[in-house]
Amino acid sequence: MIFQVMPALSDADYAALKADIDERGLMVPIEVDEDGNILDGHHRQKICNELGILCSKTIRYGLDEAGKRTHARRLNIARRHLNSEQKRELIADELRDDAGRSNLAISNALGVDDKTVAVVRQELERVSEIPKQETRKGKDGKNYKAKKPARPTGYLLIDDSDEGIKAVKARVKDVRATEQAESREKRIEHIAEISKGNTELGTTSRYPVIYADPPWRYENPPMGGTNRSIENHYPTMSLDEICAMPVTDLATDDAILYLWATAPKLAECMKVIEAWGFEYRTNMVWDKMKIGMGYHARNQHELLLIAKRGQIPPPKAGEQPASVIRIPRGKHSAKPVEFYEIIEKAYPELLKIELFCRSPREGWAVWGNQSGAAA
Repeated sequence: MIFQVMPALSDADYAALKADIDERGLMVPIEVDEDGNILDGHHRQKICNELGILCSKTIRYGLDEAGKRTHARRLNIARRHLNSEQKRELIADELRDDAGRSNLAISNALGVDDKTVAVVRQELERVSEIPKQETRKGKDGKNYKAKKPARPTGYLLIDDSDEGIKAVKARVKDVRATEQAESREKRIEHIAEISKGNTELGTTSRYPVIYADPPWRYENPPMGGTNRSIENHYPTMSLDEICAMPVTDLATDDAILYLWATAPKLAECMKVIEAWGFEYRTNMVWDKMKIGMGYHARNQHELLLIAKRGQIPPPKAGEQPASVIRIPRGKHSAKPVEFYEIIEKAYPELLKIELFCRSPREGWAVWGNQSGAAA
């Protein structure tokens, strides 16, 4: 069994190694298994035979075939004369042998950084040389759900020379660019699919009551979420796209707007109110009764902003709802039915439309990416 993990030396490198051994003798022992198979030192063994000199050997016991290859790769990675690409190939071969092991297990076995293993794994997965890691083997031999590898930062020190650093940084940049392109393609396909039932926002009818929950686009996603996770539920819109909607033509001259706002989007909601031709009046607070995530405060609420145009009257005296409504949150983005009831009680006689509707309500006109209906 041959465990040659490195390509053959060039004629010049072989001649230089032979000259060094001829002058100084064999400085690094040859490694063999218990059967005499060479694990490391094929070129040194050949040179010793050519020079007619004895060579010292170290015997490694108890390694299976995979363990022998791993041991040989670790010895070669530790040598400073290998360039970053050669070291990268040794890591790639280790992953090809057993991609089910965790990045940390492979990094410990080869003596490299686990972030470097993560980069090489992503490259091999991208070109389908190895399957995507769904599970990983633990120290106890059992399979566990694999963690998504952290995006590498800084320098991955396989080769800490200037050229090595430049090569790794260039490779990481290429991997990121490919991931971004693939992510964008999937996102566009997803938006197209869930928007098939959507139609243009018509303005042939006009409404005095407008209820809206815009699909805000978070350039810096809320803690605990990502743009990708939001897009998996519905396509998002930028502030300019929301402001450009012809809501000012959809609303009657005297109208009221109920607009949902998350805490990070409060300032942008005020711009939407102005762009749609309304003036802010007050707000209600939905206490979700369960703490969420956040950077400066852990959010537990959303705001329902109330704005008006013209002379639309407020609810009847004595029938105004409380400003804080405590209702447990439900499915992603779903708003409690109690807010529909509050609006219906305030303006039972008036036509109502819900923008960005995902669950049409009887008696309401709807428009939205999942409603399949338009005004």
